[in-house]
Amino acid sequence: LAPGVARLAGQTGKLLNAEGRAHSARMLDELRSRGASDGAAAAVAKLFDMDGAVGLARLARDSKTDPIALTRAFTDLGALLGLDWAQMTATRMSPSDPWERLLVAGLARDFQQVRLEFLRGAKGRAPAEHVERWGEQHGVAVRQFRALVTRAQAAAPVTPAMLAQIASQARNLLGR
Repeated sequence: LAPGVARLAGQTGKLLNAEGRAHSARMLDELRSRGASDGAAAAVAKLFDMDGAVGLARLARDSKTDPIALTRAFTDLGALLGLDWAQMTATRMSPSDPWERLLVAGLARDFQQVRLEFLRGAKGRAPAEHVERWGEQHGVAVRQFRALVTRAQAAAPVTPAMLAQIASQARNLLGR
């Protein structure tokens, strides 16, 4: 997996969406402001930036797909459905209840896994083409799902239960 992970590591600035880049920059600033050295802060931020890289590199290797193209399709699918927002929100949550902490950690992984499973179904098609065609074929369902995500985004605060519902609906939608 090293070649795929290395390619992704060299492109994180281009592959992360604006929200991901902003979160990484905030994390870097916060770590530095708390006394972390520049090197340590950068290493931690890079770990955040690389979240999911192993799964993407593995799928790219197994499907004989370019990891950069696969990652772009992964990001496009996340943007299309709002799963990028849901995953980022789950990642940032830190509930005081230990069961809710386990739930949001699992949801963050699930928002990645559901996209990887969907992209695994491309079966020889370019990943971006797979996402685009699926989105066109399921436009009504995509709009309904996005409405659900938009309602969650407008809620204050977003709760683990909301994200769990989004994850469940996403799995159902992407299984079509």
